[in-house]
Amino acid sequence: MAAKESTLTAEIDENFLLCSICSERYKNAKILPCLHSFCEPCLGKLAEERGSITCPVCRRVHEPTDSVADIEDNVFLNELLELFTERDSEDNLKSKTCDMCEQGEVTKHCIECTFDICDNCARGHSKVRSTKSHRLVSVDEYRTVKSADPASVQPPVYCSIHSEYPVEFYCDTCDAAICLKCAALDHSKPDHQYRCVQVAAKDFAKTLSAVMDKIRVKETEANCSKISVQQVLESLDEVFLGVEESVREHIRKTIEEITRLIQEKGDELLTEVKGEYDKRRVNLTAQLKELDILENDLASTREYVEKLMHYGNASQLMSAKKGVDRQTEELLKVQTQVEPVEDDYMEFQPCDDFCREKSLGTLLSTMYKVDSANQSVRVGEEITATIRSMNGSSLHEEVSQSVKVEAVMKTPDGNTQKVEVKDNENGTMTLKTRVEVEGEHELSVTVCKKPVEGSPVNIKVIAKKGLVCKFGEKGSGIGQFNNIWGVTMMRNGNILVCEHNNQRLQSFTIDGKHQIFQITNVKPCDSIVSVLGNVFTTDYRNKQVIVCDENGELIRCFGKGKFHFPFGIAANPVNGRVYIVDYSAHCIHIYDLGDNHIKSFGSYGSQEGQFSHPYFVCIDNTGNVYVSDNYNHRIQVFNGDGQFLYTFGRYGSGDGQMNSPKGVAVDQHGYVYVADYDNNRILKFESHGNFVCRVDDPSGRLCNPTGLCVTDDDKVVVCDNGNSCIKVFAQ
Repeated sequence: MAAKESTLTAEIDENFLLCSICSERYKNAKILPCLHSFCEPCLGKLAEERGSITCPVCRRVHEPTDSVADIEDNVFLNELLELFTERDSEDNLKSKTCDMCEQGEVTKHCIECTFDICDNCARGHSKVRSTKSHRLVSVDEYRTVKSADPASVQPPVYCSIHSEYPVEFYCDTCDAAICLKCAALDHSKPDHQYRCVQVAAKDFAKTLSAVMDKIRVKETEANCSKISVQQVLESLDEVFLGVEESVREHIRKTIEEITRLIQEKGDELLTEVKGEYDKRRVNLTAQLKELDILENDLASTREYVEKLMHYGNASQLMSAKKGVDRQTEELLKVQTQVEPVEDDYMEFQPCDDFCREKSLGTLLSTMYKVDSANQSVRVGEEITATIRSMNGSSLHEEVSQSVKVEAVMKTPDGNTQKVEVKDNENGTMTLKTRVEVEGEHELSVTVCKKPVEGSPVNIKVIAKKGLVCKFGEKGSGIGQFNNIWGVTMMRNGNILVCEHNNQRLQSFTIDGKHQIFQITNVKPCDSIVSVLGNVFTTDYRNKQVIVCDENGELIRCFGKGKFHFPFGIAANPVNGRVYIVDYSAHCIHIYDLGDNHIKSFGSYGSQEGQFSHPYFVCIDNTGNVYVSDNYNHRIQVFNGDGQFLYTFGRYGSGDGQMNSPKGVAVDQHGYVYVADYDNNRILKFESHGNFVCRVDDPSGRLCNPTGLCVTDDDKVVVCDNGNSCIKVFAQ
């Protein structure tokens, strides 16, 4: 008997009975749906700390019940614990006293009552308990059987509905264990199919056996994968050391190469400086020698003539007249007021990025500069620039056939084009050219192959006024739209489009190439990008604001249940707060970036500070808030605290008039743009509401424009809702 008991306890590793939270034997083991077991007290602490229960082993989250006590007991583990406890106990069952009379020596065990009783109580046990079906076995037999087959001596399971009846059947129809009374009352055939619980358990055990075979295969596969990962992990150090050594060697060689290249460029630059110095010294020395000779000629002639006039007689003076006249005439013709043939201007302009430019800098050694140049022109317009002498002398006089002025325009695609150079014969030269490519251009000017001051000049070439591009069509596929509302610029220059009916956001480049950015299962109305790069989006479907990163990964949500119809959204660059338009509540809510509600302002009406279904909001660099007051056909302006400042716009279709304005945006210069929904146009105003112009070209054929935003180069991006596309206009 002892051998059988020791065999069972020896087969089971005692670590199997340890809770992975407290590392002690289970105390009333509870089993979670993921089949991991823990102590009831340990699960209670987890539920108190987190609200829900996260399994410490597999990290699955289980919704909490009313009480941890309601979680299913692990009967199997608890029976094993009892067996090990009895094995470890120094008190043998035979030395115990009867659980009933508390006097006699224990000889029997009642399986149903789980009582240990003496012989005397055993004889009257059925009468006392009124349960003739109770099974009595000897203590030795109970211990032997429990050690070998604990399940056979466990007390019966009673019906959860009829507590006095044990479970005898299993209803396959209801997937529930039932008693005899249940079978007769609630699970009668033919509506219900039930069978003996032992038969059902046997069949289920067969099914589980097959499942366990598959689990075993997967366990083996997981183990093989783990071994493979472990092998890679073990080899990682060796790989890392090899790669690290390669990187260090490359760094060393690169440093040597860059050092060598810097030394070469430095030597070239110093040689150029020395050459310029030597050339100027030679020229100035030669000029100085010529002036010295001239000065001596003038001095000696003056001294001779003055002595002749003072000490000579008339005959001597007149005898020398012919020679004196010839010499003085020649000397009087000589130009004695001359500028140095070389000036002292020499400047070194260092290069800030040697690795990119492969240059230490430029030696400027000419006295010319770019006087003026266009800073911004449109495609096809003429670019003009002027160069002049820094000392004010005429270029026409200075620039001879050997002094060549050259100008080159470098386009964004890396090509170059010649620039016309015209001598104005007034000390200046004019440079002219036309460009047909949009983007940053670079104008370089040299005199005698040397850069002039102010060269190169960066010139911004913008698109022609009107429609630049459009993209999208009606549909639900990638790059297609259905009921688009808000649009905003992201920090990487892409635009983010809110699709109401397709319940998603899509990202595109400014020319319409789709980018990887998807948020789905929302009904977005409008979005903004915070200074930290997070995307805030009003979600009409769930009446909340969702916050995600620039890759579309959800961070958090806030405001659920506090909005009626959240629509437009904007961030204040001055106070860092978020402003959310509530379309149905006719007000604006203010939150901080910690999702805390600060205040709300506005109510229904047509007075100052009241709204009639506002849609969008934008904020300028000074913190003023612009709201499109839809059915009042106007834009209202407030300070950052929601105090009314002024309003502009009124119902109509003339200049500065509106019909149901939707989107509103402000650019970096303070100009305000309004999507005039029913008039199918985009209007531009000064910050205080003075009408400037219509932005869109009528040939662009806008139809019910909604949201809009302005790019850094002042292009206006518009949601053309009626045509299910995005349009971009240049001003």
